[in-house]
Parts: sequence; structure tokens; C-alpha cells
Amino acid sequence: MLESLRNFLTGPRLFIVIAACTLPFVFLGSTSLLNQTSTSLGSVNGETVTESDFQVASNITIQRFKSMYGEDFDFSMLDEDIQLSQIKNELIVQKSLLSQARSLGLINETTREFAKKQIMTNPVFQIDGQFNENIYEAQVNASGHTKESYIKLTTDLIATELFRNSITSEPFSTQDEVMQIANLLEQTLNIDFIKIDSESLQSNIANTKDELEEFYSENEYMFYSDEQRKFEYILLTPEDYKSKVVVPDNYINDSYDDYLSKAGERNQIRISHIMIDKINYDNDGAAFNAIQEIESQLLGGAGFSELASKYSDDLASKENGGDLEYFSPDFFEVKFAEAVKDLRLNDISEIVELDTAFHIIKVTEYEEAEVLSFEDMKDSISSNLVDSEALALMKDDYDIAYDLIDSNSSIGAISNALSANILESDFLALNNFISENFDSRVRDYIFSPDTQENVPFAIDLEESILVVSLKEINKSSLKDLESVSLDVNRMLSSKKGKEKQLMLTAEIELSKSDGTSDDFISAYPYVTKDSFVNINRNSSLMPQEIIFQAFQQSEGDSITLVANNNDTYILDIVNVNKPSDESISDLLEEYKGFSKELISNKISEVVSSEVFDTANVKLNNIIFTNE
Repeated sequence: MLESLRNFLTGPRLFIVIAACTLPFVFLGSTSLLNQTSTSLGSVNGETVTESDFQVASNITIQRFKSMYGEDFDFSMLDEDIQLSQIKNELIVQKSLLSQARSLGLINETTREFAKKQIMTNPVFQIDGQFNENIYEAQVNASGHTKESYIKLTTDLIATELFRNSITSEPFSTQDEVMQIANLLEQTLNIDFIKIDSESLQSNIANTKDELEEFYSENEYMFYSDEQRKFEYILLTPEDYKSKVVVPDNYINDSYDDYLSKAGERNQIRISHIMIDKINYDNDGAAFNAIQEIESQLLGGAGFSELASKYSDDLASKENGGDLEYFSPDFFEVKFAEAVKDLRLNDISEIVELDTAFHIIKVTEYEEAEVLSFEDMKDSISSNLVDSEALALMKDDYDIAYDLIDSNSSIGAISNALSANILESDFLALNNFISENFDSRVRDYIFSPDTQENVPFAIDLEESILVVSLKEINKSSLKDLESVSLDVNRMLSSKKGKEKQLMLTAEIELSKSDGTSDDFISAYPYVTKDSFVNINRNSSLMPQEIIFQAFQQSEGDSITLVANNNDTYILDIVNVNKPSDESISDLLEEYKGFSKELISNKISEVVSSEVFDTANVKLNNIIFTNE
């Protein structure tokens, strides 16, 4: 198990874990599914499920859908029941694996220290490539975490993925199995086919006025306008409050003095360490003897990184010579931080004892922070105060607006109380609700069937505050024939075209049987006949869905298929061509890797299925009770 940790910590799966862990900082549209008044969503296998877990699971689910269907895929457009079902499944699997990881001791100092290292190297928490404690704190607080709870979240995710990786790694396949896969996937086909071009057929169809009127009257439900809604809103931004901020006397001078006193805390220190884990020894004395022996070798001139690579029990850093990258006191225990505090470049600490391990620490990079002059700092000190106070004043007005809404005040009353202008939107439809000022939360409120006219609603958009009130609804109504004539003509032509294709397909099959297909095909400009030789599974000569179905057939089969673009293909499988032994030999190494990946995916599916089926699920939040 520990060997799998070494492999895991440098593997590609780790990026997915840490990326998923940072995703709560990006609003991806799933928060609206959650009952925000709840603090616990229940438990899975004894592991508590929190709102934070819901957000992480929803973001992992969203990214999985994007990986399957492309970055433009909008998860929020799925039916809400489907969204919740997918997120719930991810929650159950994640928490079930976490409980197993916990029982195996995979949540320990090693995974915790590695979680800290990943946080410190995450670009989300860096400025100019360097970890910034203030940025980290601000980011995690904005997502509802403390610094410590975010480390715990990252540690749990890493342990979960470690356990998943350990039971799905090292798949094995025999030479015969690899050969079978290679022979199957390297087959080619010789195909004769007749194609009915749907678009060309429809362009040859002429619709009379009477036919268009009849189709329109029989299908009026297809020609209703979208319901449109107009709303009033108050938009508050920090910029609106900057003129109200007063910088206190001596504030700038006091802040600069504080800046000078903390200059040492901004020094960039990179450290490496050698760790001896007490759990690997019979007692603490034996562990201390081991670290003393390493210290003796260091004093004798041995290289620090070489000793770390050879002796350190920290699997996350030993292959990098014990490198822990840039030091931040809040990420290390007090004794560890105290030992680093007085070290300078290339200094090596004495032995540091913590509860679970002994450490020797070395400073590998040391750069003193630049100290700016008062003249260079005074403008930024002032602007930072104004920015933060303006944001606070805006948040205060949000609370005022919220209280007024609770007391059934109108948007006009809120406007007067906040001395803010009321703006008005255009009429907007649900499917074209696009504006840089309004995100999906505004859309969901305005177009909710429960939203009443002239009832305001306040939304905290983090960088701005929005108070919205539905003003007017233009109900959906039947459009007149003239305004939708092009759509009516297109739909009718499509309907006729499909009927014509079915008729032509039957007639072509008949003409093939009596040998008159060539004469029949020549009579229709949108029907063609062709042949392909040695077509492979990845060919672009035909639609992929048609090729896929063709390779499911046997030699001599005939099949009629309709492509996604509605073209009809009547196929005859003339030959199934087996690959030569020589061509297979050239590709064998590539297929060995493919075979391992295939088996690993199958194992992962089985594990996830088994985990899901046997989980003790007690999700009690209201969002899951309607399934």
C-alpha cells in the first residue's frame, strides 16, 4: 500500500484531485440545488456529508461531464433530478472510499503534509509564482472554509484517490488477450453502400400554400413565442461607496510601521527535510537513534539531498531530496516552524521532535523581501483601505436590503433606503438570458414559476449586490403564419423528406433484389451509390455512428442505417479484412498499454459499483428526498 502512495503522489490522477479541490472557488452553477439553510446532508458509511462535500462532488461531476461532452457542456441545463442523482452518486462513492481509506490509516501525516505541499504549489494561492498566505486565507474563507478545514478537505481527497488508485492499479493482461484486442480493432471493411442525402432530398420538395396552412393549423403548439419577462433591479458595487470612506488620521503611518515590523515574515524561505517516522520503529528511542545516525553523516560531510532520498520516511518529498518547497509557518507544527525561524541559507537545524516523527531541516533558498519606502507604500495603503471599507459598506447595505425584503418592502422603498437608482431590464426570454451583470441565479429567480411580480429579492454576487424584482410578464402566444412561414416550410419539408426516405429505402431494397438498382438510383439526384475498400474504425469517409454500426456486422450482412444528420445508408458488408501478423507485431506495445487501461477502467467500474451498492447511505437533506 505504501508503495502505491509513492506512485500515486507523482501520477496524473493527483492533478484531478487537487483541481477538484480548488473548484469550490469557481461558481459552476450547482450551488442553487442545495438547501443553503442546512449544515449537514447526512452521512455515508459513517462519514458526515457537508455542504462543502456537496459542492466538491457537484464540481467533480460537472468536470466529468465536460470531459465527456466538451468544455461547452452546460450541466445546469440538465433536468434538476438528473443533476441531483449524478451528484448524489458521486457523494456516495467519494465518502465510501474515504471511509475505507480512513480504516486503512491512509489519512496520516504523510498525506496531510503532501496536501499542504499541493496547496502551496497551487497557482490559485500564488502571486508571481510564490505562495501567498493572505491570498490563501481570503480564498478559502470566501468558499466557507478555514485554513485548517481546507487542508483537511485536501487531505481527505488525496487519501480517497490513493485508495481508489491502489485497488485499480497494475492491471494484468495476457499476450493472447492483447492479440485479440489488436486483431479486433485493426480489422478493416470493404463496403458497398447506397446513400440517400436528406438535405438534398428536402431541397427538392415544394410545399403548396394549402399544405403550409394545414401543417400550421395542425401543429400550432410548435409555433408559440417564448414567454418573456422584464424586471427592475438595483445594482450596487464597491465603486459606489468609495467616496463615503474616510481614512482615519495616522492610519497610513501606523500601517506603514506595521508593514516594517512584519518585513521578516515576507522573506521567501525554501526548505528540505529528512523525516524519520516513529511508527516504523519499535520505540521512540530506536527512531531517535536512526535520526542521530543521519545527523552524524551530515556532520561528516554527506549531502543532505542524498541522505533524504535514501533515508527519509516522507514518501511525498524523498524522491526530490526532501524538498518541501516554500515555507509558510501556518502549514507546519509550532516546533517545526520555530526550528526554521532562525535558519539562514544552507543552515541545517538540530533534530526536531514532533509527536509522530523526528526531522532535520535545511534552508535551500533564502530571499529577503524588498522593503518599500513610505512614499512608495502610502497610496497603496490608502487604496487598500478604501477598497476594503467600500466592500464592507456594500455588504452592510445588503443586510439592510435583506431586512427590508423580510418586512415586505417594495423595491422602491429599498431604493430610497439605500439612495440607489432603480434600473430596468429589457424583455428577456429564458433561453436568451445573457448579461454580464446577471448570472444564472438571477435567471433562475426571474423565471421561477414561484416568483411573484413586484416582490424583490436580494442576491450577493460577491463583487456586487443585486436587488431584483419581477415587473412584467409577456405570456407565450401563438405566432401568425406569416412570421413563422420559413420554419413551417422547413418542418413540413423535413416531415415529407423522412416519409420519402422510408419509401425510397423500401424501393431500393426491392430494386437490389431484382437487379434494377442502378436504373432506379440514376433517377434520383439525391441517391448515390459507392464502395469503400479497407475502411477502418476511425475513418472520416462516413459518419462515425454509421461506421460503428458497420463494424458490429459480419461479412455478407446487409443493413439500413440512419445517420445523426438524417442521411440514410443501405450497407452491404462485402469483406471483413483481418490485419496481418506483421502489422499487429508493430502495434503490440501500443496495444499492451491500451489493454491495461481497458482492464483498469473495468476494475474501476466494478469497484465503484460495489462501493455504491454496499454503501450505508443516510442522506437526509430535503434536496435528496424528492427522488
